[in-house]
Amino acid sequence: MRFRRGRPKIPRLISEEPKLKVFKPQGIPVKDLEIIKLEVDELEAVRLVDLLGYEHEEAARAMGISRRVFWNILKSARKKIADVLINGKGLKIEGGHYKIRECKFDEECGKYKYCRFRLKPCEVFESHEG
Repeated sequence: MRFRRGRPKIPRLISEEPKLKVFKPQGIPVKDLEIIKLEVDELEAVRLVDLLGYEHEEAARAMGISRRVFWNILKSARKKIADVLINGKGLKIEGGHYKIRECKFDEECGKYKYCRFRLKPCEVFESHEG
């Protein structure tokens, strides 16, 4: 039997590893909980759109993926988070296909128009006309 190789998965770019990796409802032992796994790239998608207020296109560019792939990741993450909150499950953040972004796009890095991510801070062009 032959397996189709397919296209290799592009690593999603994230800003940093999450500081906290496990969440659970108070008062329920972990052994009694169903644990839902949220991948690190899914958490980054939620952070960019729901916390930082990025548009989908801008957030997809920040993660180095297409808008379609970004939307699928975000939709999956939101479904998992809703399941955890509504049904009282535990949440464990781990895994995914990602790498840490070298550019700290949350801060102005000084690259401006030379920034490969072309995000909000990097789109600010200083004019040096004098």
